[in-house]
Amino acid sequence: MSVEKDPCGESSLETLLNPKISRRLLMLGAAAAAAGATLGRWVPSAQAAVGGVLDIMTWEGYSLQTEAADWIKANAIRVNASIMGNQDDVTAKLMGGGVRLDLAEYSNGYNELYKGLNQLKPIDVSKIPNYNSTDIINKFHDGSMWFWDGKRFGIPWTWGVDTIVYNPKGLSAPITSFKDLLRPEFKGKLTFLDNPLTVWPLAARITGFDDKFPNVTKDELDQIWQQMQPYRDQCRTFASSNGDVVSLFVAGEISACFCTWTAATLETAKQGVKTEYVFPKEGGAVWADAWFIPSTAENIDTALAFINQALDPRTQAAMSKSVSSAVVNRKAVQHMDEATKSLFDYDNVDKFLETAPIKGQPPRQSDKYATYDDWLQAWASFRAGF
Repeated sequence: MSVEKDPCGESSLETLLNPKISRRLLMLGAAAAAAGATLGRWVPSAQAAVGGVLDIMTWEGYSLQTEAADWIKANAIRVNASIMGNQDDVTAKLMGGGVRLDLAEYSNGYNELYKGLNQLKPIDVSKIPNYNSTDIINKFHDGSMWFWDGKRFGIPWTWGVDTIVYNPKGLSAPITSFKDLLRPEFKGKLTFLDNPLTVWPLAARITGFDDKFPNVTKDELDQIWQQMQPYRDQCRTFASSNGDVVSLFVAGEISACFCTWTAATLETAKQGVKTEYVFPKEGGAVWADAWFIPSTAENIDTALAFINQALDPRTQAAMSKSVSSAVVNRKAVQHMDEATKSLFDYDNVDKFLETAPIKGQPPRQSDKYATYDDWLQAWASFRAGF
């Protein structure tokens, strides 16, 4: 699920996003089906030139097989794209043994997991000229989520923001804060999307632990979800996908979703139900995806060239239109159609990202802080109502 951006300042927030079918299959709830050939067994055989078979794993709609079709054909590349339904699908492939992946994506925060697993190859940025400090939006160049131990391991290439979506019909007053979802009119009419990547950091933010997330103690973790209980009391149900969120709005069962893809508003409109999105004073949750080269990669030169093409301004513009995500290459803006460009306030994007930090994920192991598994358990208990 994901939505789009929110520059700075209240007025500019509203210029951000106007939905369109978008990202990950969390979005419309489709299962992780293979697009193209499935992954084959890995047989080492170094390939030095651009071309040949490139095995990748990516979100639905992010394989560039349409947006970069001419480049792929010109370089005689056969892209075998396996589709991920969530980040754990990639992790399972990495840890499965004997499975070749030349290229894959990881979402913000998963760098710590992959760093610990030692499953990533360092990236030679000299072979990715489109990734440079002049053209790439500041927050997506360098940064500890993609660069550590003096080496680069990830190349961020797409991003967005999740926030409140609601039905304005009969609204007693505008929504300006997450706390407005606690008004009586939303009793039994609120839903949560089961998407920890954006729900967890927002829960920490509105309960006063934003500065500490993702490193909170177990006691602080308990406090977060105790303070979130009033929102749980407002909740009618939990949605497993953005498709579920849309269906709930259309059926009239909910009036608001705590945090979801803003493109849900377009989907409800197709079915005759008007919904809107708003960036409350607490802000939304920023997500970002990065390409990385797994340790099993064979066709490395082609993987590097593919990443470079993914950052090409025209390819970025085409991808933004296709999946309603934001671009990282400033030069892409001039190639966008007006409707897509208007979804983002790129003139203020650096300032916005300064006020909306890209959060990581809780640690997988820690003697000091609540771990990822601790968060999963707390989230499961919250959904269960206890």
